[in-house]
Amino acid sequence: MIQVIGLHKTLGVEKVLCGIDLIVPEGGTLVVLGRSGSGKSVLLKHLVGLFQPDAGRVLVNGEDISGLKERQLGPIRKKVGILFQSGALFDSMSVGENLAFPLRESGMLDPELIRERVAEALGMVDLAGEEGKMPENLSGGMRKRVGLARTLVSRPACILYDEPTTGLDPIATDSINRLIRRLQKRLRSTSVVVTHDMKTAFHTADRIAFLHEGRIYFEGTVEDLRASEDPVLVNFIEGRSGESD
Repeated sequence: MIQVIGLHKTLGVEKVLCGIDLIVPEGGTLVVLGRSGSGKSVLLKHLVGLFQPDAGRVLVNGEDISGLKERQLGPIRKKVGILFQSGALFDSMSVGENLAFPLRESGMLDPELIRERVAEALGMVDLAGEEGKMPENLSGGMRKRVGLARTLVSRPACILYDEPTTGLDPIATDSINRLIRRLQKRLRSTSVVVTHDMKTAFHTADRIAFLHEGRIYFEGTVEDLRASEDPVLVNFIEGRSGESD
């Protein structure tokens, strides 16, 4: 579905990505792990053209998107949807209006069809009938679900999740993790989940890539990661800094 080849990116004076090579297989869930500030979200934004690489390429279904202008990225973003950390909802719009917005932007005009698609997407995230609520009246977990529904309403072939459980309590985190897995099975979509949360990684992943010092330090299955004795990976999994007392 997506292939990243020799990706480099510098922000300011910091080299964030230093030659990333990565394949996102179609129909599965790839989790990108790494410490805060390791470049996970920067990598994710390259996959939909929100960032342009300094060097290297990003291919979506074989098409190189790294040099495309904003107008040319429209068809790509219909294939690849992204759920941002905050949900990125319009606070002045109701839940239903938030979901209808991308449909209208894409040229859909039939009000009944829009209502059907909005209701379908909300049903997928267990929020059926919540069209009239305003974002300010939603809990953190509900905002994430509405943000995900807005991504799903356009029926993308690939869904990118940017830290989907950040700021949520353990019960809401578990609910979102189960939802990600359930949607992947139901829709047979390709998913990329960026996180530093091990519970999310182990619950949702088919494969895991670990980003460290701007490069892919490890790539393999959940079982491969659990079995690793590499101190960098073990310290991360167990939440140890590696520093002496």
